[in-house]
Amino acid sequence: MIARPVAAVLLVMFGLPTSMPVAFSQPVDPPPAIEIPDTLTVASRSVPPFAMEQADGRWQGISIDLIEKIKSDLEVESGHQIQLRYQSLSLDEMLDAVEAGRVDIAVAAITVNAEREKRMDFTHAFFHSGLGIALGSTQRRPAWPGIIEAVLSPTFLRILAGLMFAMLISAVAVYFFERKHRGGDFQYGVVRGIGAGLWWAAVTLTTVGYGDKVPRTVPGRLIGLIWMFAGLFIIASFTAAVTSVLTVDQLRSRVAGPGDLSRVKVATVAGSTSADYLRSHHIRFRSYQTVEAALENLDQGRIDAVVYDAPILRHLVFQADSSNLYVLPVTFERQSYAFALPSDSPLREPINRSLLHQTSSSDWEDTVQSYLGSDQ
Repeated sequence: MIARPVAAVLLVMFGLPTSMPVAFSQPVDPPPAIEIPDTLTVASRSVPPFAMEQADGRWQGISIDLIEKIKSDLEVESGHQIQLRYQSLSLDEMLDAVEAGRVDIAVAAITVNAEREKRMDFTHAFFHSGLGIALGSTQRRPAWPGIIEAVLSPTFLRILAGLMFAMLISAVAVYFFERKHRGGDFQYGVVRGIGAGLWWAAVTLTTVGYGDKVPRTVPGRLIGLIWMFAGLFIIASFTAAVTSVLTVDQLRSRVAGPGDLSRVKVATVAGSTSADYLRSHHIRFRSYQTVEAALENLDQGRIDAVVYDAPILRHLVFQADSSNLYVLPVTFERQSYAFALPSDSPLREPINRSLLHQTSSSDWEDTVQSYLGSDQ
């Protein structure tokens, strides 16, 4: 009974309402569902194993399998069936079509970078990799330049220095015991005597044994006997070490990593992130419309190296008939693949939700391994 007079007084004095609505008592409507078209235009291009167009016009690959699963999730969310209509375009055409809004989404092996982000939107990344280098057998070192370089290498020089040191020890020892022997072959001054000892050590070590200089004292002959048996081990070890140095050098490619690219003829795909990398590092290169065309020219010896996405290079080289091509086990310039969408596309959020759901499942790991093997 007291509350009503108090409320009346408050209303008169302060103009306060006597009843205050509670905000959370009103139901909050969910955001309106995004209207997804019945048909989505998908731009793609052949980049095995992420996207491959079959002879009958159907598409398959890692990216294609993923977008098909996302389509199924979108059908559940929208409540109607969705058709994906694929268009085969080059990389530049595909990005231009996304930027202009002529397609709904681009699906292939599209690397996310700052320049592309200015032109379009991207989904979350679904694959992480980097650039690789494909080489041909013509990139093996030529014989004579490789041998000369190997002979002048620090490893070879260390081996040679060790051999000379062993010969010097033997020469000094035999000179020390033979220098006072009358009529001996080593009774000279220190320099000539040690020089004669080096000559004796060399001909004994190589089993040539001219016989022009021989030790005559018992200690000298004992040193000679030890040197002859030691020489068998020294020559065998020296031969094995030299052979190893020369063989490894011959097998080593002229290109061992990205730092060697400026010295050879390089190719890549026009408009790709690998082209951006080469350009930013001031490396001259030839451009091809497809990586297959670049690898074909590499196989024919017209170029020396192809720089492109490492998983794509490994897949194509593995599938190629030629045994002349190989990919260096070096990955650089880390990058991520995502789907490209027109700026402010309403499809971005529902696609991202589905993409995160799909790529966190074990089925996604099985899909990737089925195309790339267990190395990825």
